Amino acid sequence: MSVLLSVRGVSVTIEAATLVDDVDLDVRAGEVLALVGPNGAGKSTLLGVLAGDRVPSSGSVTWGGVELAATGVAELARRRAVLLQETRVSFPFRVVDVVRMGRAPWRGTAREDDDDAVVARALVTADVLDLAARRVPTLSGGEKARTAFARVLAQEPVLLLLDEPTAALDVRHQEHLLAQARERARAGDAVVVVLHDLSLAAAYADRVAILDGGRIAGVGAPADVLDPEVLGRVYRHPVDVLPHPLTGELLVLPRRQPRRPVLEDVR
Repeated sequence: MSVLLSVRGVSVTIEAATLVDDVDLDVRAGEVLALVGPNGAGKSTLLGVLAGDRVPSSGSVTWGGVELAATGVAELARRRAVLLQETRVSFPFRVVDVVRMGRAPWRGTAREDDDDAVVARALVTADVLDLAARRVPTLSGGEKARTAFARVLAQEPVLLLLDEPTAALDVRHQEHLLAQARERARAGDAVVVVLHDLSLAAAYADRVAILDGGRIAGVGAPADVLDPEVLGRVYRHPVDVLPHPLTGELLVLPRRQPRRPVLEDVR
């Protein structure tokens, strides 16, 4: 797989707090890379660096050997799309209009002719076709999240950067969204996704990068890095990693104290 983005020695320091600390990481075309770790581990900050939205305090981020910071805004918008944790739309735009906003980077180019077809395909892929005429402020949180994903797809980038895209979704749509992300990777794009559900990361990621205190605590195939000892140390909570009884896929489960039996009040 070819390396799309190369991160070397990247650190981000804000007001004396180091949010990302000396990170080396490659983002490869054709794979899904999951960023996992506890709250405050630096996942979203690192994603912002990969997007070119945040300039690192030190280190380098290169795309095809060229510093990402040297890439113009318009060209960057054609290469990568970013799905934030929360996307607020204050005005009563229709869903289809928000999705069409993803085509803005291609305005004035030959690919503008494809706008209608791309938007229609994105609506179907993100499962929001039935919501196309709805006003965004009337949607549920999950419906808004799916609309935002459709907008990202309509942008037709070669790099998708998704920050907790499943947080507001029900089980079916969590699986659907990540399956679509994996399809994009299989088609040759690169996907970087921040996830809190480690079982989802194990199921859909080709590689997992575990962040702890801004540093990489492990990176590799899910079966290699989702180790209960490492995860227990990083999350400060005991974790079990087990094979699914039917599929053999990895299940990552927090260890809990057994419930105490409820004693009946005998009088």
